[in-house]
Amino acid sequence: MFNRKLLTILLGSGVLLGCNTETKVVEVEKEVLVTPPPKIDTSAVVLNDLDTVYGYASENGGTTGGGGENRVEVVVCTGEQMINALKNKDPNRPLTIWVNGTITLQNAKDSRIDIKDVRDVSIIGLGTQGEMAGIGFNIVRAHNIIIRNLRIHHVRANLGAPGDGISIEGPASNIWIDHNEIYNSLTVDDPGLTLDQVKDYYDGLVDAKGDARYITISFNKFHNSWKTSLVGSSDSDNYERTLTYHHNHWYNVNSRLPLFRFGKGHIYNNFYDGAVESGINSRMGAVIRIEQNHFANMKNPVMSMYSQQIGYWQLIDNIFENISWEPGAPGSVIADSYQSTGELNVPYNYQSSLIPVQQVKETVLRYAGVGKIETPPSPGLCPAPEPETTAPEEPTPPPVPIDPVEPPVAVNWNIYAADLEPFANGAVTLADGSLSQFTAQQSGGVAEPNLFSANGNGTVTFDSTASGSDRSRAKLDNVVAADGVYPKYFTLLMGLKGNSDNQRIIETEIALGDSGASAGSRLKVVFRGDGNNAGIQLENANNGSSVTFGKANEADAIDMTQYRVYHFTIALSSPTTANVAVYVEGNNTPLGLLEAVTMRPASNGSDNYLQLGDAGNSSYKGDIDWVLWTDSGAYTPEMLKGLLPNGIGDISGYLN
Repeated sequence: MFNRKLLTILLGSGVLLGCNTETKVVEVEKEVLVTPPPKIDTSAVVLNDLDTVYGYASENGGTTGGGGENRVEVVVCTGEQMINALKNKDPNRPLTIWVNGTITLQNAKDSRIDIKDVRDVSIIGLGTQGEMAGIGFNIVRAHNIIIRNLRIHHVRANLGAPGDGISIEGPASNIWIDHNEIYNSLTVDDPGLTLDQVKDYYDGLVDAKGDARYITISFNKFHNSWKTSLVGSSDSDNYERTLTYHHNHWYNVNSRLPLFRFGKGHIYNNFYDGAVESGINSRMGAVIRIEQNHFANMKNPVMSMYSQQIGYWQLIDNIFENISWEPGAPGSVIADSYQSTGELNVPYNYQSSLIPVQQVKETVLRYAGVGKIETPPSPGLCPAPEPETTAPEEPTPPPVPIDPVEPPVAVNWNIYAADLEPFANGAVTLADGSLSQFTAQQSGGVAEPNLFSANGNGTVTFDSTASGSDRSRAKLDNVVAADGVYPKYFTLLMGLKGNSDNQRIIETEIALGDSGASAGSRLKVVFRGDGNNAGIQLENANNGSSVTFGKANEADAIDMTQYRVYHFTIALSSPTTANVAVYVEGNNTPLGLLEAVTMRPASNGSDNYLQLGDAGNSSYKGDIDWVLWTDSGAYTPEMLKGLLPNGIGDISGYLN
């Protein structure tokens, strides 16, 4: 307590009307008791149990992963060993994979680690040695999966994989992502990239799409990311997802902390430190319980923006420190009044893991990330990889001039009229009049499902919406001259109708390699109808970056739901350099034009094919009326008026 002196003024006698009075001032000491405010404890809470699963992953029977008395344990040093362990898993026994080194694209000999059509698996780093460098996990149709104690970083987008550190594609349930450090980079060492291209260079750190439920994401470090954690791929990805995020450290990130569409979320005891654009974004009716988190040095930590419908939140005892707020477009909502807009009661008991909000920062800083949990000792360092012996590469020929192409008098087309599904005998008529067909592909040594169906009216529907995680590709080899002579030309036309379900439509890929070549190019076209991303996307075609023409909400936007004739020309001046033009509906003015760009490299320099379907991890749906191609020239629409074959379907815009 404190002693204080008070000066008291006393009136020595009453004040009477009409009377003279005498006033005396006397100083008196008086003791006042003042209780100091209690000291707030901001120290780290001592945590003795880091192996208990809390949150939604504790529901639906719980999440045990590869634990159990009859489990199989494997120590791996390479991605190839990890992939083989997953492929050869005994379906009746849990599997624990201990990661004792660095897994890479090179030692995996694949673009991702599929945890697919499997259950009861744990993948855990030993000590601090487990690392996923440039390669991520793809969890699909899986149940009871645990990923712990791993550094997962710099997983590139658009390399034939989801592009996330961890991608969860439903149906998937009971997933525990715990004590990892997952990160990318906010910069790319390429001065030629625009800011949008830098943002797209990597994708998410942990994303959940489709019917993904009973997931807990805890004690992770998330940093150096533009697109940190996405829950729900689009405004049409309507599933009752259930996720808990607790005791994670989010720092030096841009947004999506998480971006949460539909379903229910519980976010408690996280420490957010520095988000450039935004934090938690609740959208499309999602309800999130946001409880005892510490938000610091960031903009819009809680909001609902950029969707057709808002989402909701319940704010409970959070700390907001050095926060700025910025309203969005009309219809957006931000939490600048610190008021709840919804309510969520979670079905599980988590109180024993809930710590006072004043102690969240120090506790998370102490316990999040790798090296915090107990693991068996490492059996020793992994052996160094043997150096690869490769033959000296032939120097890439320099670009040659591309002269204007003369208009053709006639064109010997290669034709897929879509009267039959692409794998049917005789589905394709080649330029020499012979018949052929596309071939089905394999993923991980397993035949891909056939998602093409003939409609009996001269069109074929491609539909992967039942399971967006499935690949389904129709491939035809040897579509362009492979003689090493440049310039080399290719013209492709497609009659295609999109969907009204906000889904992607189809992917088309052309590889243009030469026999025995060490370097070659490919053009991958993604026809997209998914909301604000709708348009014609050329993946990594613009000097390594993706570009979308006719994009939604832009000046040249086109309606991707309608039937259109899409027209592409490629003029290669070398194996790696080309001009690319995109036309629509016979309009001779290009919708998009790339000149003298470095093309996306082919997986192998001799790759030479045309491929239709879905090579990614999203849902696609579209109707193919016909496909034409030729390598005799890069022909504009005006050159082809009256030169398309009769009877293949709707060729509007190309009639004389």
